[in-house]
Amino acid sequence: MASTYLTLVNDVLRDMNEVELTSSNFTASRGVQTTVKDYVNRAVSDILNSELNWPFTRSEGAVDVIAGKGIYSYASVDSTLKYIDYDNVFLQPKNYITNGTFEISGAASITGWTTVSGTPAASSKFGNTLLLTNAEASQAVTDLIVGRSYTVLIQTSGATLTAEIGTSSGGSQTSSSTLTISSGNEILLSQLSFTATAITHYVSFTEAAGEAAFVKFVELSEDVTPVPLRYLSFEEYTERFRERDTRLTTDKFADPEYVYTTYNNELGLTPIPKDSNRTIKFDYYVSNMDLTAATDTTIIPTRFEPVINSRAKYYTHMFRSDVQTAQFSLKEYEDGLKRMRIELLNRKDYMRAV
Repeated sequence: MASTYLTLVNDVLRDMNEVELTSSNFTASRGVQTTVKDYVNRAVSDILNSELNWPFTRSEGAVDVIAGKGIYSYASVDSTLKYIDYDNVFLQPKNYITNGTFEISGAASITGWTTVSGTPAASSKFGNTLLLTNAEASQAVTDLIVGRSYTVLIQTSGATLTAEIGTSSGGSQTSSSTLTISSGNEILLSQLSFTATAITHYVSFTEAAGEAAFVKFVELSEDVTPVPLRYLSFEEYTERFRERDTRLTTDKFADPEYVYTTYNNELGLTPIPKDSNRTIKFDYYVSNMDLTAATDTTIIPTRFEPVINSRAKYYTHMFRSDVQTAQFSLKEYEDGLKRMRIELLNRKDYMRAV
């Protein structure tokens, strides 16, 4: 379990033979205590900025594509987004299901799902998943394209469950596709495919009376293969495609092939999208956010927290003008950083130096 900001600060204060803080006086710190708080944050920032691609700063993001829109903001993805790994940007089918992941802690009801019969509710089994006990639950999915093929992925456990996709809800499906899932105590991933016969279809789950089936998640998307997008610098985009995009009429819109970053640090797509049934998925790295509350934690793995301690002590010794002792802390920090690079980045060029 990651140490709190309070613990990280007190570890340094203890090593420096200073009075430790408590949760009640943490915000009212003064003198060397406040200085150490600042140095802990500086130490975390130094570690995170020492490499661009620490794996613990990596995350996954998504932006839903809008027909006719070529520029998208990163702000809605993550306010701490630092940069995108443009080697891993994909155009893939949009997930049409609203609230399709049911690991909802303490939820009294399942938002976005209509109770046809019985009482769908959150259960503590398998990490708070949707529980359908003698029940049927349904969700309308709109904006499908008639004649196109779609796939539904369902992860379940427990009793036998019937999944139906059709143009009506409540057990009277029209042109329906039906799948009966019997997963027992195992967690089972199942797939159901169908061709849209209307712009609105319903995803429904029904189980036998007196039994208990659990749905972990459900996704519905068009049955197409994700496509990697090629990266362009803004200069390349301007030279090759900008003039074309400004002149495009709606009938010339198409599936994007390239992704670029604007001068305003926004995500650009070219050609301009023709459909709103796609999602841009990408990997990205987050920037540092200062710890502020006593209970805040850092994203740096717990086993490397001594590296934070060494760096913060280096700054504190330098603040005290104790240069000789500071050099010992600096050596500890540099050795710890080398070990992080070896373990997390497979940087074998550091092995001999450790």
